Amino acid sequence: MNAPVVLEVEAPWLSALRSPVNRRPLRPYRPGLLTDGDRLWPCLDTIPYLRTGREAVREAAVSALLCEDPVTALVVLLGDRKDASIPPVRPDAVRAAVVRPGTARRAMELLDYGGMAPYLLHRWSLPTYLSGLALLEAHAPAGARLSEIGCGAGHFLRAWSRERDGDGTTGADLVFSMLWLARRYVCPRARLVCCDTEDPFPLAGDSADVVLSHDSFHYFRGKSHVLAQMRRLCPAGTLLVGHAHNADRPNHSPGLPLTAEEYQALLGPGTSYDDAALTTAALTGLPPRPADRKALREADALAFACGPGTPPGLSARLVLPAPGTPLRANPLLHGAAPRWPNAKFEDEYVEPWPYLRGLRRPEGIGTDIAMDSSPRLEGLVRERVLLDLPPRWL
Repeated sequence: MNAPVVLEVEAPWLSALRSPVNRRPLRPYRPGLLTDGDRLWPCLDTIPYLRTGREAVREAAVSALLCEDPVTALVVLLGDRKDASIPPVRPDAVRAAVVRPGTARRAMELLDYGGMAPYLLHRWSLPTYLSGLALLEAHAPAGARLSEIGCGAGHFLRAWSRERDGDGTTGADLVFSMLWLARRYVCPRARLVCCDTEDPFPLAGDSADVVLSHDSFHYFRGKSHVLAQMRRLCPAGTLLVGHAHNADRPNHSPGLPLTAEEYQALLGPGTSYDDAALTTAALTGLPPRPADRKALREADALAFACGPGTPPGLSARLVLPAPGTPLRANPLLHGAAPRWPNAKFEDEYVEPWPYLRGLRRPEGIGTDIAMDSSPRLEGLVRERVLLDLPPRWL
């Protein structure tokens, strides 16, 4: 994107959205604005802002757009935090991120992402990212329409959208700036919506074949409501809940977790995993092994697949990039050995996993390399020594 702000509101998929307040269809009003007949909603960089309970934010952005000042409107939306517990942004810094776009790393600095930045920047290497890829590979049919709830900056959307060139790949999140990062740096063609999970989802029913919530479900307060809305999106499809924290185990940033039995009672019949087994499947290329009741109780995090998706099997369409994809050495490597962003990152992600503890720069691999089918290169990609990173990431 070359323009500081894209004001397109005529995209066909937007016409299927409904207002989270009066449930009426949203229609174009003028560039950058949608209407439900009662109120106006900002839509910048083709990301509708449909959060409720944020009237001051919505009205400030709408006012700026009515005054034909889209940059100020975007700065307002990018400053909207998850909740009041997150310190406010510096508006001048946010404006710089909009009008002088640099790398994703720089954008996160200007957005004051703090401790969240290392997680997002290095998510491509994390065990929780690998487990999500393995869950999708095992249970989501190739080419299916995917909706991800709590998609963050779009890491999974990028991997999935390559099969569909973005068409039918939808991400929803509470934080507008996360979606803006996804649009600008990660998956520019995905359909992105900013909304609250506590409201009726603005997305159309029966609009997905697979609905995913990964590393997010344990944070939702109204889990029954969220689950009902996810099922509404894919009534005949596959429901995937990955890396859900286990209430019976200690966890970093635990959220509002359930026990394994409570998750299973809520989700109904399906396949259950220790989330770590999915990470291992991604690392080894072997099919993930479902967990019995005892293993689930002892797992730090859990994953579930419900619906008619493909049975667990051998696949590498997401963990391994397509042949010819440019690869880069993992940016965690400084010289021959890794350097971790902070102690929390090391404790949470590195210590439990040998592939990260043993991360080393490979000998005989140059800086200009493309993906091929050699076993050595496949192993280096699976273990995150070599990465397929988006342009302008670091």
